[in-house]
Amino acid sequence: MSDFFSSNSMLMLERAAQFQWTKIGAISDNVSNVDTPNYKVKYVTFEEALRSSIQQAAAGRTAVGQSAAGAIRSAISASSPVVRTAELESARMDDNGVNLAEQQVELTRTGYQMQHIYRAMSSDMSRFLMVIRGQ
Repeated sequence: MSDFFSSNSMLMLERAAQFQWTKIGAISDNVSNVDTPNYKVKYVTFEEALRSSIQQAAAGRTAVGQSAAGAIRSAISASSPVVRTAELESARMDDNGVNLAEQQVELTRTGYQMQHIYRAMSSDMSRFLMVIRGQ
C-alpha cells in the first residue's frame, strides 16, 4: 500500500521539479558563458529517458516478482535528467554556441513550467489537508 507522499503522482512531480532545476542550472551556465569563445551550449533531456523507462516497465520487461505498478514506480524513481552538450552548434564566429535570445525564452518557459509543478503540488497538499481536517 502506498501513502500520499510516496504516490506515483507525487514522485512524478518531484522528478519534474528536479528536471526543471537541472535545466535552470544549464541555462544559467549558458547565459554566463555567452561571451566565452568555443563554449558549447548545454541542454537537459529527461522526457525521452522517462518515457522509454515507463514503456519498458509497462511492456513487462521488469524484475522477476515485481508488479506492474512497482515496475512503473521503479522506472520513475530511476529516471533522472541528463545534461548534454551540443558539440556541433555554433552561433558565432568564435564557435560559441549560445544564442542568448533562445536561452532567455527557454528560461521563461522553464519558469512557467516550475509554477505549474508547484501549483500541482500545492493542490495535492490542499486536498490532503482537507481530508485530514475532515472537511
